[in-house]
Amino acid sequence: MNFRAVLVGALGVALLAGGANASLVNAPVPSNAYIAFDGLDWAWAAPVAADGSFGCCGVDLSYESQFGWRLPTATELTNAPSALQFLFAGANVPLNGTDPVSGAYFDYASSTLDGPAASAVPYFNDVVSQADWCNAPGSACGFGEVPWWGQPGAPTYAESLVVRSVSGVPEPSTWAMMVLGFAGLGFAGHRTRARSNVLAA
Repeated sequence: MNFRAVLVGALGVALLAGGANASLVNAPVPSNAYIAFDGLDWAWAAPVAADGSFGCCGVDLSYESQFGWRLPTATELTNAPSALQFLFAGANVPLNGTDPVSGAYFDYASSTLDGPAASAVPYFNDVVSQADWCNAPGSACGFGEVPWWGQPGAPTYAESLVVRSVSGVPEPSTWAMMVLGFAGLGFAGHRTRARSNVLAA
């Protein structure tokens, strides 16, 4: 039995055992849980194949699709960000920690995971909460690159991404502010017309 087979088997057991308490977070993905790259927002959405072919844990878009999130196309995946691009100050998952809001965390890490990083797995998955750092392109873990799921040669344990247009879909609070703004403009216009009518009379 080779090292890779043992590793994949251990990963499967860890996913099934470790994700028992995970639940889907039905809220908009916060801005510190994804990155903007090459004209799109990119979110790390699952530690395995998005289509569920690993046997569990695919990507669930039932809630997040209303905010524009979707699976990337093959063309978009040719320009996908690397794991290292999910590292930035203020990202939702602290180094060696767990996001206090969603429960997201990174597992199967290496020294290249050296700061806070963005993961949105609990917003797209109700089985697990972790992303597997060393199963992502560019993680530089030392045993060869694993492509993102959907890229050529990706195994079923490859990490999955989701995307949306950078503008995205306004969150409900944004819609409410826009409606109030338009109502205010309409009221201001009505008052101006009424005042003009009084002066003309």
